Amino acid sequence: MSKKYSITHFFVVGLLIILLTPSFYAQDSLKIVEKQRIYRTKDALESRVYYSCTDSIVANLKTNKISIYGDAIVEYDGIKMTADLIELDTDKSEIYAIYTLDEDGNRVGIPKFEEGTQSFTAASMRYNFETEKGFIEELKTKQEEMYLQMEVAKRQKNEEVHFIKGKFTTCELDDPHFHFQLSKAVMVPEKRIATGPVNLWVKGIPTPLGLPFSVIPTKDKEAENGFIFPMFTPVSQYGFGFQDFGYYFPIKKSDLIQTTFYASLYSRGTFEIKNQTDYKKRYKYNGNLNLEYSSFRQPFPADSIRKQKIVVQWKHAQEVKANPFWKFNSSVNFQSDNSGKTNLDPLNQQYFQNNFNSDINLIRNFPGKPVTMGLKAALKQNSASQNIEADLPTFNVNVNRFFPFKALRKNKIGGEKFYEKIGFTYALEAKNRAIFADSLLNDKRFDLIQDRMQNGIQHNFGTSYPLQLFKKVVTLNTTAQYNLRMNFQSVEKRFDTPTNSIVNDTLSGLGFSQDAAFQTELSTNLYAYYNFIGKSGMKMRHVITPRISMRYQPNTSSFVTETIGPDNTEIEYSPYENSLYRESIGRDVGLISYNLNNTFELKHRNRNDTIGEEFAKTRIIDALSVNGNYDIFKDSMQFSDVNFTLRIAPIKGLSIVSGASVSPYAWNDDGIAYDKYASKNGQGLGRVTKANFSTTYTFTAKESRDEINKTQELMGDHWGADYQYYAMNPHEVINFKIPWKVNLTHTFFVNLNTSDPLERYRKNQNIVLSGDVSFTERWKLGLNSSYDLNMKELTQSRLTLTRDMHCWQLSFYWTPIGGQQSFLVRFNATSALFQSAKLELRKPPEFL
Repeated sequence: MSKKYSITHFFVVGLLIILLTPSFYAQDSLKIVEKQRIYRTKDALESRVYYSCTDSIVANLKTNKISIYGDAIVEYDGIKMTADLIELDTDKSEIYAIYTLDEDGNRVGIPKFEEGTQSFTAASMRYNFETEKGFIEELKTKQEEMYLQMEVAKRQKNEEVHFIKGKFTTCELDDPHFHFQLSKAVMVPEKRIATGPVNLWVKGIPTPLGLPFSVIPTKDKEAENGFIFPMFTPVSQYGFGFQDFGYYFPIKKSDLIQTTFYASLYSRGTFEIKNQTDYKKRYKYNGNLNLEYSSFRQPFPADSIRKQKIVVQWKHAQEVKANPFWKFNSSVNFQSDNSGKTNLDPLNQQYFQNNFNSDINLIRNFPGKPVTMGLKAALKQNSASQNIEADLPTFNVNVNRFFPFKALRKNKIGGEKFYEKIGFTYALEAKNRAIFADSLLNDKRFDLIQDRMQNGIQHNFGTSYPLQLFKKVVTLNTTAQYNLRMNFQSVEKRFDTPTNSIVNDTLSGLGFSQDAAFQTELSTNLYAYYNFIGKSGMKMRHVITPRISMRYQPNTSSFVTETIGPDNTEIEYSPYENSLYRESIGRDVGLISYNLNNTFELKHRNRNDTIGEEFAKTRIIDALSVNGNYDIFKDSMQFSDVNFTLRIAPIKGLSIVSGASVSPYAWNDDGIAYDKYASKNGQGLGRVTKANFSTTYTFTAKESRDEINKTQELMGDHWGADYQYYAMNPHEVINFKIPWKVNLTHTFFVNLNTSDPLERYRKNQNIVLSGDVSFTERWKLGLNSSYDLNMKELTQSRLTLTRDMHCWQLSFYWTPIGGQQSFLVRFNATSALFQSAKLELRKPPEFL
C-alpha cells in the first residue's frame, strides 16, 4: 500500500530547517559539549528533506517563526512545495505559503503543491498540522483533462475540501472560454465532486443552462450513466427530426466495458436504433460492437413503402502474448441490404464502398511444432454484383516447412548433408460455401440458400530442396507439389430437347480430382556500380535480381469427352467445373517463366557531415520489373503478355506506381489477336493490352508531416468510432498546428477494348484533391474533391470549414456534388472527456 502524505510534513520540514540554521542556536555556541549524541524522536522523518531559496532564511526567536524568501522550495519523499515565501510558525503549529509582488505589482512565486502527477496552485495556503485542517484561497488544480478553480477552500481532517464559487472546465486558461460555475461544493479526493446549483458560463457570461445539483466523478471508474444530447435535422427528405439521442451506460462491475444506446426519429416516420459497445481487458483483448436497426420511409407519393436495414459491426483483437495456444479475432461488417449508401450520416465513410467483408477466426497453435489449425466463418458482400458469398465454416490445417531427415543424423558435428535440406509442407482445407443473390436474404429464402451450398476438402502436399551454387552466389530451388481435391457435388451434361440446349445436371456424391507439378527455379543477385564524372564522388548502385523457372504439370485431370445432341456435338468438360474446388486445365502444362527486377540507388556525400567522409543513400527506383512466361505444350500463342512494373518514391511524401502489359502477337482489323508475331506483321514489337499510372503526393512542411504521425499515435488512445476512424486516417484530422497540407492523387487506366472498333482503348482518368489550409490563426478550410477527366465533371466534392475556439470547435461540412449531397454543422468540445458533448444540424443524403 502506497504512503499518503499531506502538508503536515512541511511543518516537520520547518523543524528540521530550524535545527540546521546556525543563527537559531547562536546563544549556545560557546557551550562546550563533552560528548555528542544522536536521538531519534517519534516524529523523525524516514526520508531526506531538501530545501532551497534564492534570497534568505530568517529565524525569529521571539515569535518562533522561520521565513524562507525567494523561490522557496521544500521537497520531501515525492512531495514538493514552492512559493516566493514559505513561513513556519512553531507556536501555532502552522505552515503558510504565499506569493509576493514585484515592482510593477505583479504576483511572483505563486504557491504550488506537487505530488506525483497531481498538482495545484493557490494564492495562499495555510495548514495546521495539529488539527489537520487547511485554508486555501484561489486554488487551481488539474487532473488529467479537468481543471478546477476554487475562490475560497477549506481542507477538513478527512482530506475532503469544501469550497465556494468554483469553476469546473477543460480549458486551461485562468479565464476559461467556458466553465461550469459551482456555487458551493465538496471534493472527495480521487472520487467525486458533489455540488449545489450549477450554471454554464461562456466567455464570462452566464447562460440559462444549469442544474440544481450535480455529481462529477474524478475517476474513470466512477463514471455514471448519462444522456447524450441529440443532433437536430431541420430539413431533409424524411422531414424534421433529431438524431443520435443517446444514453451512456458504463458497466461498473468492470471499468473495461462501456455501452451507449442511440435513437433517431424523423417526422415522416423514419427511425433508427443502435447500440455501441467498447470493451478492453489489459494484456488480453479489446474490441467494439455496433448494432443498428433502421427503418426508412420514402417521401410522398411512395410513403407507404418502408425499407428496413440491419447493420452488425464487430471488431475483436487478441493480444499477441495473451495465450500461446489459442487466438481469436473478428472483423465483421454486415449490411443486410448489401449497400453502403443507405445511411443517415452525411459523413458516411462507406458510401462508395462496394465490398463488405466479415470474418471470424479461431486459431490453435502448437508451440514448438510446425502445426497450426484454424476455424473460420466468413461473409463477402458485393453491392455491384448484388451477390453474397458465405463460407460457413472453413476448417484448415497448415504444417509449415519441416525437415524430417535431420533426425537420421546421429553425429551433429560438421556441415549439413544434402538430404537434411529437403523440406515438406502440408495444408488441408475443408469448406462449406454458398454464393447467392442478396435478394434471397432479404426475402428470408433460407431454403434456396441451402440448395446453393457447395462443400469439399482439398489437400496440398509440397516438398522443396534448395541448393547453393558457385559459392552461394546462385540459388537453385527444386519443388514438387501434389493437390488432391474432394468435392461432394459434380455435374453431368446432357442435351435437353425442349430447350434445344446443353444443360447441367447436379449430382451429389464424393468425387476426386488431382494434379501434380514439378518446378525448378534459378535465382541470383547481381550488383553494378556506375561512377559519375566530377569530384562529387557520386555513385549509382544497380541491383539486378533475375529469376528463371521451369514448371511441368502432367495432365492428370478428370476432363471427359462426350458426344451429345442430335448433331453428335463433341464437348470436353470437367465434372467439377461448378464444384467448390475446380480443375484449372485439362492438358499438359510446361511453363518457362522469367522475372527480372531492378533497383537503383544513389550514393553521395552527406552535406550535413562537416568532415565530408560519410555517404548518404537515396533510392531513386524502388522496383523496375519485367516478367512473363512461355508454355511449351500450348498449341498456339505460347507466349504470355510481357508485364512491366515501376515503383518509385524519389522524395518523402511522393509515391509513383505504374504498370503495363504488352502482347507480342499480331491482331486483325477487329482487334483480335492471332498466332503471328506483331513484328512479322509490320505492327512493331506488339501492343499494350492494359496500363495504369498512379501518383500520390502530400504537400506539407516537414514539421507538419511529423505532427501527422504524432496525431495517429494520440488518437489511438481514445475509444469511440470517431477517434478510431481518424486513428487510421491521421491525414484527415483537422489540426490547427498544421498550417497547410494538400494531398494530390492522379490515376490513369487504359484497357484494350475489342468489342468497339471505334474505341480500341477504354480510358479512365481521375484527379483527387484533398487537404486543408489555415487562412487565419483560427479558421481552416478543407477540401476533398474528385474530378473525372473523361466526363469532364466533378464526381464528388466536400467542403469543410472549421473554426478553432480553443476548447471548442465549430465545423461545417457540405457535399454539393455527387450522390451523397448533404450538409452538417457541428459544434463540439475538443477534449476527449467531452467527446459526446456536441450539437449538430444536418441534412442526411438522399439515397432512396
